[in-house]
Amino acid sequence: MINETYTLVKDEVSVKISASAPESLRTKRIKRTGVRVYRDGCIGVSGFMGEDGADEARERAEAALAYKISYPCQPSGKLARSLTIGGKSFTPEALDAEVAALLAALRKEFPQFMFSSPSIKSGTYTEALSNDAGLALFSAITLHEFVFLYKLASSSSIMDGWFAYAGREHDRQAFLAYAAQTLDAYLREVPLPAEGRLPVFCEDSKGLVKQIFARELRGMTFGSGGSLFSGKTGQKLFSENFTLFNSRQEDYMPFFDAEGVCAEGFKYIENGVLRAPFADKKTAAKFDFTPNGSARAEYDGTPSTGEEVMKIKSQAKNIEEMLGGEPAVFVSMASGGDFTSEGGFGTPAQVAFLLKDGKLVGRLPQLQLSSSVYEMYGKDFLGVSSDTVMPLSNSRWLGFLLDVRKM
Repeated sequence: MINETYTLVKDEVSVKISASAPESLRTKRIKRTGVRVYRDGCIGVSGFMGEDGADEARERAEAALAYKISYPCQPSGKLARSLTIGGKSFTPEALDAEVAALLAALRKEFPQFMFSSPSIKSGTYTEALSNDAGLALFSAITLHEFVFLYKLASSSSIMDGWFAYAGREHDRQAFLAYAAQTLDAYLREVPLPAEGRLPVFCEDSKGLVKQIFARELRGMTFGSGGSLFSGKTGQKLFSENFTLFNSRQEDYMPFFDAEGVCAEGFKYIENGVLRAPFADKKTAAKFDFTPNGSARAEYDGTPSTGEEVMKIKSQAKNIEEMLGGEPAVFVSMASGGDFTSEGGFGTPAQVAFLLKDGKLVGRLPQLQLSSSVYEMYGKDFLGVSSDTVMPLSNSRWLGFLLDVRKM
């Protein structure tokens, strides 16, 4: 029998904003520990909160083996690695003061707007996975997340848009410069240059344009034959410039997954060729896939396939070089869109800006965007820039040629 411990600790301070003023300040420390036991091809799991309860959780996990939950895989072992990323998180007093300073600057320069935020956060997030087969993995990541929602004071909407970043560093002036560019552009209404096929960019972290891969490359769906891409492994389906890879560390996630698999850089799609779906160990064993660092689990749950660990490889060109002096559309807010089961894509864009020379220059009317997955990531794929959308973030410019119409 192999005994394993999976520990997640969140040390976090957050500020909530309402009506352009700080509303509340919260600090939290949450420690969750999962206990797993493996025996005879089965897994038993339990867990506890806080510092005490390990012995009782171990007993519950061993008793859970009686449920015969299949785990026909060898637990990870014989690997020790520790990685700490980022500096110090804000203290409660420092974050409260920083948010107040940002709001004061925004209110002074942009009195036309009201600002809010469900939470601006700074914290250190720790994960550890160890067992008596020689596994000892540890990750500590300090991260700041600043999300500001804005609305015109005269608007009846809950919000008109947002500007945000998540990163390891914070710089007040860099953040305010990014906010000013966004808000200035929002106030300056400009016409759509033309309708039809236009270059359209968004942040590469936007889930909307990647959700088809989260859905169709899920290991169980893919292996069972229910995916749009089932049976197409090894085929070139997309652009030569399109590579989709496991991006745990680039996306500020632990370097290991919930099963202790370290697969940073694993390629799901390489130069347009479909290589593999997302797969945890159990799914990989069922369909003869390769486990690729895609497993997720609640602290007291059994591992299963996740699909959020993916990023598109960037190219050598920055956004100005990609634009080549031509204007483009930047989609800031789009909700209500989706891919069909056949791969067709459509979405309204509630907030879109005209993009010139890598800068937002004005707000476009609301738009309707459409294409298909094979066109977007095939002949109409413009790529991902080498530079980030704003200095504090790791999000880059992701571009396609899409059919663009005014709503």
